[in-house]
Amino acid sequence: MGKDYCKKECKEFRIKNFPDDIRDLLCLLAKNDNNRVTIVLTICEDCILEDICLVAVIGDLAVFRCHDKFKFVKICCICSVIVDCETILDELLESSNECKC
Repeated sequence: MGKDYCKKECKEFRIKNFPDDIRDLLCLLAKNDNNRVTIVLTICEDCILEDICLVAVIGDLAVFRCHDKFKFVKICCICSVIVDCETILDELLESSNECKC
């Protein structure tokens, strides 16, 4: 049993409607214009932490509003996304209640 069993179980375990990558997470959060996220960007060899308002996801770009300007970031440059617990739970509940006819 041990490690191999755990890896198999973890691979098969998925929470319904929960995003499995950064792009899907950003798409979920972009549904609401007021969602603020903190992103960690990998630029050169440094990481930059930004608290920013997510506007949309277009292809491989995430669009953020920073004061009166838009910032376009390649999703592959985002190391991590930090989201308030209530925000992610609200979005997950809302997406699970949407009609899937």
